[in-house]
Amino acid sequence: MTVPDLGTDVFTELGRVAWAAVVLEDYVLGLCSFIDPSNPREDRRPVGQKITAARKVMHSWSGSATREEADAWLEHARSAVERRNAALHATPLVWVEPGRQDRPEWLFLGEMPRNGRLYVERPLTVESLAELRSVLIAATEGWRDLVIAVSSERERQTAKSAPSPRG
Repeated sequence: MTVPDLGTDVFTELGRVAWAAVVLEDYVLGLCSFIDPSNPREDRRPVGQKITAARKVMHSWSGSATREEADAWLEHARSAVERRNAALHATPLVWVEPGRQDRPEWLFLGEMPRNGRLYVERPLTVESLAELRSVLIAATEGWRDLVIAVSSERERQTAKSAPSPRG
């Protein structure tokens, strides 16, 4: 059996999805390690577990607009990472209509159920992949300003929880 050819346009868009996924994961890991410091050479937890741990740390902080913004950003990123995982770990499907030799094969990605999501068959088209890429890119928005704000917030929270010196 031969491997179905994706075509240059679909293959190119799949590469763009992969690149957007790499960038998003890097941003997420950076923010998580800012909130919940760990050695990236030793910490081999999946990105979803790092998001959960960072959010847990933030929930121990006193309430602030920055904490709420970071929590919402991480939740949005977690959702996008789940969509990335579903697509990039999907089962490739080839639909062939019996008795139809004049129609080319239809290609899909069978996204297995994860974290309460239903099974989905994503068409392996430029349009479908571009939609996924836009979700991944949208999840990165605001990252730079948020990292700066979280840095200040972490210092403020740490100073607040530190014992005061006795005079």
